[in-house]
Amino acid sequence: MSILLTLKNINLSFGQNVIFKGSELTIHEGDRIGLIGLNGQGKSTLFKIIDQEVTPDISTPPFTYDKSNNPFKIFSIPQELNIEDFKDLNIEDFYLSFYPELYKAHVTLQEDPSNEKCYEVFQQLNGWDIQNAYLNYLKGFDLLDLTKKVDELSGGERRKIALAIGLSSTAEILLWDEPTNHLDIETIERFEDELMHSRKTYLIISHDRYLLNHTTDKIFHIERGKISTFKGKYLQYLEYLENKEAELRKNLDKLQNHHRRELAWMRQGIKARRTRSKKRVEGFENIKSNISEIKSRSRKVVNLGLLHSGRKSKRLVEIEDGNFSYGESEILKDLNLVIAKNDKIALIGPNGAGKSTLIKIFKEDLKLSSGHQKNAQNLKVITFDQNRESLDLEKTPIEVIGEGNDFVILGDGTRKHIVGYLESFLFTSDQAHRPISTLSGGEKNRLQLAIFMKESADLWVFDEPTNDLDIETIELLEKELKAYKSALIIISHDRAFIDNICESTWLINEKKVEVFEGGYTQVAPYLHAIELEKKVNAEVSKKASISKKEKSNSKMSFKEKESFSKIESLIETVEQDIESMNNELAKFDFSDMSLEKKKEYEELNSKKEGKDKELEELYLEWEELNSKL
Repeated sequence: MSILLTLKNINLSFGQNVIFKGSELTIHEGDRIGLIGLNGQGKSTLFKIIDQEVTPDISTPPFTYDKSNNPFKIFSIPQELNIEDFKDLNIEDFYLSFYPELYKAHVTLQEDPSNEKCYEVFQQLNGWDIQNAYLNYLKGFDLLDLTKKVDELSGGERRKIALAIGLSSTAEILLWDEPTNHLDIETIERFEDELMHSRKTYLIISHDRYLLNHTTDKIFHIERGKISTFKGKYLQYLEYLENKEAELRKNLDKLQNHHRRELAWMRQGIKARRTRSKKRVEGFENIKSNISEIKSRSRKVVNLGLLHSGRKSKRLVEIEDGNFSYGESEILKDLNLVIAKNDKIALIGPNGAGKSTLIKIFKEDLKLSSGHQKNAQNLKVITFDQNRESLDLEKTPIEVIGEGNDFVILGDGTRKHIVGYLESFLFTSDQAHRPISTLSGGEKNRLQLAIFMKESADLWVFDEPTNDLDIETIELLEKELKAYKSALIIISHDRAFIDNICESTWLINEKKVEVFEGGYTQVAPYLHAIELEKKVNAEVSKKASISKKEKSNSKMSFKEKESFSKIESLIETVEQDIESMNNELAKFDFSDMSLEKKKEYEELNSKKEGKDKELEELYLEWEELNSKL
């Protein structure tokens, strides 16, 4: 594949914070790139550099942005839509917010529909093609009422609009920044399918490891100011990292042993220090430097310290024949559910299916309309829902966690120094003393986890815990939750997260809760069957509507009436022939087949396939004639 874009000598700092240091990257035509790295390492900033919104620092040698003499466009789809500046646009026209010239022409046409120049602008800029593609994608994502204003929509509906805008772009390079946040699994899989069949070059920042592994074939990893490139799937990259880390640990052991020997030498008496060689002193300093480097390159281990209350009761919540309604509107029905002490449950379903309502029922914030519910005495339920608005942005993480104290008292009564506690959530000392307003979205999420996990509870509910978290932190959270011994409910669209933690999955479908053993992988075939069923039902309704129209507009001719009187007996005859052939085929013994018998079988099977085709054609003819009857 030809090279589209090369960036060299990327250097960028914000005050003392070094984002990139002599980095470089190359994008080839057809590349499908996953961009990963800890939050705050520069993923979104790199997108802005590629899109030429941000210019790197002046350096020697200088930064170069080489398009290889290829005139192409770059299109960036951000995490959040700019709704504030385009409140006048409804869903149907919101794509215009990404095309200033088309938007300007649209506003003029609203005032003067006869303005020919504006129509020419749309023609020249492929405006009509973009519009048609955008509207088709909206329909595919089940956004049908296009007259709504975007500021009236939920987070998930806004993300669907962003997906439609990105997929309808005619640009050669697409930049997707966390495209699947707030989306239900069904929509994520539709988007995934579109990407897999796309011929576009694209880069994706995403915490969804299923999405990364299925839709990318190259990884850009930002780490300590550098961008490393790996050609292969995301899971292959993880395997590569594991091998690399194993080698690092091996080297670290060797260096530490060497370091201990050299340290003993360095600590000898005055006389020995006078005579030691300069080279050996320098060698000692190099060892210390190498050890620090290897330690920083090794993955940090986070200790989230999730606590439980030590409750002995096995059943925490039990619901029999439960139903719940808001007024006349039925929300959930036929609930027969049990949450036991060690359960790890994934709660999934489309947005608006009733997941939050069910959690409120478990907490007894809402009462069942009918049925019976029994909760363990004094049951303590805590929900983590990433409400960033609750954070005081002027305060530092230390002030928020410590509440004026140097030590934090955890739910099990243990004391831990605030800095050490925050380090277990991957905060550096510098970050711990900075105002929360300077932290990235993912860092704020980690801080909320730190606040949240000071508590103890009988039942923990995690509502979309992986949104905006980088992959490294997600994996660390996974590890802690897998080891946790008390009950968890996880509401998440992160399929890998569910698979790696949950032992059962509860799916809300058609107002009922269906229980599956295992994680998302166990439920996936069922979800796909539901999706297929929806498509079939829609197709049946469509055909019924068409048949009704045809029936009202056409009458059966004399010849067609004659055919119709004979066709049912023809169908019956062919069906009998097929049944007879199936019986004959069933008699063949495949364990002892001579060449003659094999030929006989193939001829009979071929004849049977011909009859199957004939029967299908007769069915179609009967259906068409019957619609006119």
